[in-house]
Formats: sequence, structure tokens, C-alpha cells
Amino acid sequence: MEINKHIPLSLSLNTHKASKDWTDSQSKLVSGKKLVNSASDSGAFGQSLALESEISRKTLTANNLQNLISFSQSQYDGLQQAGTILLRMNELARLSLDITKTDADRSNYDYEFQELANQLDTINGMSFNGLDLFSDGPFSDEKKQFIQILQTQWLKAAEKVIEDRLGLTGTGRDTFKINVNDTGNEMYSISLTWNYSDPDSPDKSADVASLNYEIYNYNLPISGPPEDPGLYLTDRINAVMMTYAVLADNLHFNALANGEVKKGASNSGGAEWFKSGIADFVHGGDFLLEYTGGFNQSTIDSFGTGDDQAGSWQQRASYYAAIRFLHHELQNVGTSEGVKAMLNWMSEGVKEGLSSEETSIGSALKHFFGASLYANVKSANDEFVQHYINNALNEHNDPSNSFQIILYDADTGAIGGANADGGSVVTHKEAVPDSGDGYEPTINPSTEPLDRFGLKWEKEGIPMTIPNEGGEELVFKFTNSITVDDKKSYNLKNTSSSQLTVNLLENWMNSLNEQKAIVSANLQTLNVSVEKLQNSLANFSTAISRISDTDYASETTELVKNQLKAESSISILSKANENKFSIGQLLEGVKISKKGS
Repeated sequence: MEINKHIPLSLSLNTHKASKDWTDSQSKLVSGKKLVNSASDSGAFGQSLALESEISRKTLTANNLQNLISFSQSQYDGLQQAGTILLRMNELARLSLDITKTDADRSNYDYEFQELANQLDTINGMSFNGLDLFSDGPFSDEKKQFIQILQTQWLKAAEKVIEDRLGLTGTGRDTFKINVNDTGNEMYSISLTWNYSDPDSPDKSADVASLNYEIYNYNLPISGPPEDPGLYLTDRINAVMMTYAVLADNLHFNALANGEVKKGASNSGGAEWFKSGIADFVHGGDFLLEYTGGFNQSTIDSFGTGDDQAGSWQQRASYYAAIRFLHHELQNVGTSEGVKAMLNWMSEGVKEGLSSEETSIGSALKHFFGASLYANVKSANDEFVQHYINNALNEHNDPSNSFQIILYDADTGAIGGANADGGSVVTHKEAVPDSGDGYEPTINPSTEPLDRFGLKWEKEGIPMTIPNEGGEELVFKFTNSITVDDKKSYNLKNTSSSQLTVNLLENWMNSLNEQKAIVSANLQTLNVSVEKLQNSLANFSTAISRISDTDYASETTELVKNQLKAESSISILSKANENKFSIGQLLEGVKISKKGS
């Protein structure tokens, strides 16, 4: 029989702990991390996980920013290529203006010009990982709805009402862009680009570059046909804008008064009264007079020279009244269709190649009223204006005179209507009809809703933002490239179109520089954001390193120390386990004596 000595429990525990510490030191040295698991230091381990999560988020953000930088660099490269192309196009356009060049030379120049224009289209269509490099940015829901209604009813109804009431349509030569601004608060406008074949002898024709809508002017949500009872101004605004486009396409628009571009202080031919008045006569402008206090001398005197755009509602009302007065005066001399006949006479002259003076308001007045009233074409426009200012109210108030502008009734005063021409009543709702051939909305939107104009639409982009260190997101500014949308007007086939192209090329190059500036600003913002993130990542990495990374010097010392502890404990425990005694060994040397011995 053997008896084991009792081994102290502390010796065994010490051996286990020393062995565990040695193993932990090995793991820390091998992994490089002193927080091998949560048991190492639960607080530090949790903090380390939180920091690692933040580092992952910031790293992902930095990667996204790097992608945006690559996107912006691709944009900049595309714009650089477009700039090189525009410079060459400008060289060709100026060569084609050389009077010593033949039509064959210009044909060759134009061929290269059109090829370069196609390259601009290609650049404009470039993408990066499926995203368009160039666009007009994301559209709001209101803008999308607005564009859809333009494409289904508003534009074609405006074109149709002008054709029905003025007898004029677009020539089919012009293409312009539709811009819809959903962020501004400016009044509606139409942008025109003037065409000069020679600075000293302009040909006085105009090209419509864009039709610009400000959603600010409309009561949203909108519909087509519009449902804005009362004056139904929604589609009447469209008719006004489209009238300007049609007049610009048919007449020497920037030399209307007397055939000269420079008239008084005006560099657009003056006669803004005529353009504005005709545009309001299409749908009926009686409400303008009603709104500004009626047809009286105060309204008439607000007319001014008539050469400038209307600066007030009263002046616009006076321009409209002047056209009503002219319409009546023409009918009095036997021209039953009044200003409609005058406009068509002017338009036909332009088609026949007559000069701007021969198709001016002055020439038309001389033609319809005779040289006895308007002998001098150069001054006839101003003479009629003075006649309107001096005599219109007297004739209106004279019972023996048939000139009347009847206000506050159901008729709008539109050309062809009851008050202007003895026709059917044109109500506010019918100022631009909602039904009938050419007026009813189409089921599906069309990007070409106009019969006699080509249209270019804005290109929608997707929303993009730039994240920053503070967790906020900055709006990524979109850019667009340059394209030649109206190749029928902008070409090098003759000196006239070449001059127009030269003028517009300067605008295109300025616009391109503006777009490059936007891209540069985007890149600057992105680079700053990336730099801040990188600095933040470096700080986070340092912090997590202090918490979780192994200190190799101290941990090596700990490894040796723990190894010695473990080996010593194991040796002691081993020796202790070898000390075994039998009963005999325990009793050896112990004698039992009998009594008496």
C-alpha cells in the first residue's frame, strides 16, 4: 500500500496560470495583437471594435470619394478634349469668313466642322461606370411633371393657336433647347441668339437658341390641359413664348422697326412694342388693361419709345393696346385681317430674300397705308407710335369711330375673337384651346411635339453627394459639355451661317470654361475631403494601435518570464509527484518492544 503526499493546490494553480500566460504571450507575438480575444481586456476590446468599425466606415467613404475624383477627372479630360475641338471649329469658321474662299472651300470646311460636331456629341454621351459624365443634374418631381406636360400638350397647343390666329408657323429650319428651371424665381424668358453675317452689315435674322421656363411662374401641381380657372394664364404664357419663337423664325427679328439693328438705345432693332403686343394679341391681353386701370391716357403714355422690353405691367398693356389700335387702323384701310395680313406680308418678303428694311414695320406701314401717310420707311415706325399716343384714346372715345377695346366682359380681346374681329367669343379658357385637332394632349410624351421646330431637351442626371468628415453631405455639382444642337443654323456653308457660328463659338468656349471651373471646384472639394479623411484614418489607426497592437519588447520579456515561471512550476510539480512512500517505508526504523524486554 502507497500513500501520496498532499500536493498544495496553489502549486497546481500557479503552474496552470504560468502556462496560460506563456501561451498568451506567444499568441500576442505571433498575431501582433495584444487583444487576442474579449477576455484579454473586455473594455479595451470593445473600444477596439468600435474604432475598427469607424475605420471601416471612413475607409469606405474614402474609396467612394476616390471614385468621385476619378469621375471628375474623366469629366475634366472630356471637357479638355471638347475645348480642343472648339478651337479647331473656331479656326474653320474664321477661315470660311474669308471672302477669297470659294463655296467649294467652305464645303470642305463644313465637312470637317460637322465631323467635329459629331465628336462633341460623342464626348457629351460619355459615361463612367454606367453614369453619364455630363448632364443637367437630377430633376425634381415638379420638373419631371412640367416637362411631361410640355411634351404632351402645352407646346403643340401654343404652336397651333399661333398658326390658327396669325397664319404663321416655324420655318422648319430652327432647333432650340427647352430649359426648365425649378430652383430660381425669375420671370419667364426666351433666349435669342442674333445672327450677323458681317458686323458692319448685319443680315438681321435671329436664331432661337433656347426656350426657358421658370416654374416659379406656375401654380404647381400642373396639368395639361391646364386647370387654373380664372385667367388660365398657364398656357397663355406658353403662347406668348412660342409667339416670340415664331416671329424670330419668320422675320428680321432684330431689325423690325426700320431694318437697322441699332435704333436709339436698342441694339436689337427696337420695336419691342410690336413683338410684345403681337404675343399678347394671340391669346388676348384685355386682362392687362383691366389689371392696370383700364385704357386711358396714363396707360398710353407709359408706352415710352416702344423700343425697350416692357418694364411694367402698364407698359406691357400699352404695347398690347397699340397693336389693337394698329389692327383697327389696318382694317379701316381695307385690310380685313389687320395685323395678321401685315405679319404674313413681312414674312413672305423674308422668304423671298428681301432685305431687313424692305420687310420692316416701316415698309409694311408704307405698303398698307400708302406713302401719303408713311413716306419714310426709316421713321414710319416712330410716326405710328406718335399717332397712337396722340390719337388712340380720342378715337376710342369717339362714338362715330369703330375703334373700341371692350373690357370686363367674357372676351379676352384675342385676334379673331368677338371684340377684335366680330368673331366668336374667346374666353379665358379658350385663349389657348384645350380641345380640337392639334390641341388635345397626347397619351404619350413626345420629345418632338412641335411640327415646325426641332427641340433639344435637358439630360437628367442622378443625385450625387460628397460626404465629408462631419458626416454631412455636400451636393455634387453637375456639369454639361457642349453640343451643336442646331446644325441647320450653325454650319460653314455660307458666310452668314459662318458668322453666326463664330459668334456662338465664343459663347460655347466661355460656357465650356465655366463647366471646367465647376469640375475644378468639385475636384478641390473632393481632394480636401479625402485629405481630411486620411488624416482622420491616421489618427484612428494610431489610437487603435495603442489599444490593440503588441509591444514586442515588453511582450518578449513577458514571454521569457512566463516561460520560466511555467517551466519552474512544472519541474516542482513533477518532483513533488515523484515522492511516493510505501507502508513499509513509513514504518521503517520504527520498532515495537514487548513489556519487560
